[in-house]
Amino acid sequence: MLILGGAGDLTDTHAAEEIVAPAYAADPATALVLDLATVTYLTVEAVIPFVSLAHRCAARETSLRVVASEPVRRKLTSLGLQPTLAPEPPPAES
Repeated sequence: MLILGGAGDLTDTHAAEEIVAPAYAADPATALVLDLATVTYLTVEAVIPFVSLAHRCAARETSLRVVASEPVRRKLTSLGLQPTLAPEPPPAES
């Protein structure tokens, strides 16, 4: 399993690309966890690399789990990305 994590405000594509970069070097059989549990703010621009990663994982049949804070889940839902990224709350928010 490979955990990709971000924290605080994610306001641009570059910051999000840095978070997902290790996933592109990982073996397709490696399960991925995109941990956005401590992200407090997410812009539309920062979402793009996460969507690209989700599409890549689907094409390669790589497991991707997205754990996200309430603000991030709200943003992804408002953008209609619930089906693509399927964000779930961190264990403490369950």
